[in-house]
Formats: sequence, C-alpha cells, structure tokens
Amino acid sequence: MESMMGKVLRVFLLCTFCFVVNSLKAQRPQGRFLTDSIEIGKPFQYALSFRHSPKIEVFFPDTSADFRPYQITKSDYFPTKTNEAGSLDSAVYTLLSFELDKIQTLEVPVWILTGRDCTAVYSAKDSIYLKELIKEGALDTLDLKADTQIIPLQNQTNFPFILLASLLVLLIGTGVYLLFGETLTRQWELFLMFRRNQEFQRNFSRLTRDVTGKKGIDNAEKAVILWKMYLQRLERKPYATYTTKEITDNLSNAQLADALKSIDGVIYGGLASYNTADSLNVLRDVATQSYRNRRIELAQAPTVSGRR
Repeated sequence: MESMMGKVLRVFLLCTFCFVVNSLKAQRPQGRFLTDSIEIGKPFQYALSFRHSPKIEVFFPDTSADFRPYQITKSDYFPTKTNEAGSLDSAVYTLLSFELDKIQTLEVPVWILTGRDCTAVYSAKDSIYLKELIKEGALDTLDLKADTQIIPLQNQTNFPFILLASLLVLLIGTGVYLLFGETLTRQWELFLMFRRNQEFQRNFSRLTRDVTGKKGIDNAEKAVILWKMYLQRLERKPYATYTTKEITDNLSNAQLADALKSIDGVIYGGLASYNTADSLNVLRDVATQSYRNRRIELAQAPTVSGRR
C-alpha cells in the first residue's frame, strides 16, 4: 500500500510540475519596434514588455545580451506595475543595424525564475523595413554637367609620408604585441575576473544580510541562484542545472553537502533557522576558493613562447 501511495504521489508531483511549466510558457512577452523603418547606422528603439503573475520573478536582457543582427547601445528599464491583471515589466532598447536586408526581424528572450533554474521565453518576431536612400538605377539616370572653370588647387596631402608613418606605427604596435601582448591580455583577464568577483561578493552580501526575517527564504533562494551563476561563469560548467550531488562531486569541500541540504530545507521546506547564515557563508567560501584557484591557474599558465 505504501509503495502504491508513493507512486501516486510521484505522478501527482510530475503532473503539477508540467502544469506549472506549461503555464509559464503560455505567458509570452510582447516585443515590437517603435518605428516602421530604419536607416543603416542610425539608432532606433525596440520595446519589450511582459505581463505575468506577481508571484513569479522575471529577468530582462541587459546590454550584454545577444540582439543579433543588431547592436545594442542603451537599455531603459521601467518600474514594475501591478494591478488586477497581474504585474507588468517593460523596457526600451536602443539598437543599431548595419544589415542590408530589406526586412529585418527580432525576437528577444525573457527569463522566468522557476525553482532553482531560469526558463527563457521568447517574444513573437517583429519586423522592420530598411529605408533605401539610394534606389537601384538612380545613378544611371543622372546627367553630368561639364565645368571648364579653372580653380586654384589646394595643398595636396602628403600620402607617402602618411603611409610611411602608418607602417612605422604598425611595426611598433606589432612588436609591442609580440613582446607583451600575451601578458597584457592575461592581465586584462585577471582584472575582469577580479571585477566580477567583487560584484558577486557585493550582491551576495546584500542578499545574505538578513536571512531570518520576512524575506529570509526569498533572499536565500536568490543567493543560491547568484552563487550558481557565478560558479558557472568562473568554472565554465553548467552549475545552474546541477543537482546538489552533482555540485558536491565537482567541488571538493567537506561542508558543502551539508550546507546545500540545509539551504534546500529552507527554500523548499520553509524551515528557516539561524544556521542558514552559516550555510550561506560556506557557499561564499567555496566561491572565493574557486576564484583564487582560477586566478592561480591563469597566472601560472605557460605562454606561447614558453610552450615552444
């Protein structure tokens, strides 16, 4: 009887999960261009909005997202508005296009937080027309006028000198790159890694500042998601989709398994306790150690000349 009840319970949970996922996919963001036509290299705007249940959390793309074939130059976000119809989030993106297609399209994803993962939901494709400033065949119909008026010549540009100077600068730049290019590139990567770690530490501290109050469970869940996304980018492994066991198999830390189980109990069981802060500190220590290991690996990696 107990095994039968267990099977029934698993089937019920599976059906519930499928229903929630299908409900989230049914909600689709709305995206449209704010103009009918565009010109090459001139900015234009694209509006994205998403009405959803106030109980779910959504993430809009920022300027680092992929808007191909367009280049994004600016993003403006607006405060969430909530009424009887639900919550409405919206943003306006300023884009540039250098494509020659007469009709160009765009669809943009919005990420929905579902448990410990994020689900991407795309807007419907919207089209925009490229405005042609020079029509085909127009040059063949132009009549050229002869002008025999003599005008004084302007001072000519010394192109040989400019070419020589350009070659000299190119040679110097190539020499500097061959001597120091790999070192400079590595230092730049270390700097970017440092900046990302500083940003992670600041956001993680903000979320874990109070995990015993009214928003304690919500803050703990967001902190775990932030931690996974940071490790995923640092280690280049899909930690956002890993289970607790898969995470502990990839990260060697004796306290990590107990910390993750404790936090899972807080998030999914509502069992908030004063040990939650200690468990989150374990996650912070793991991320810090991974950051240090990656810096050491990058700093000690052999150069091209060294490998030769």
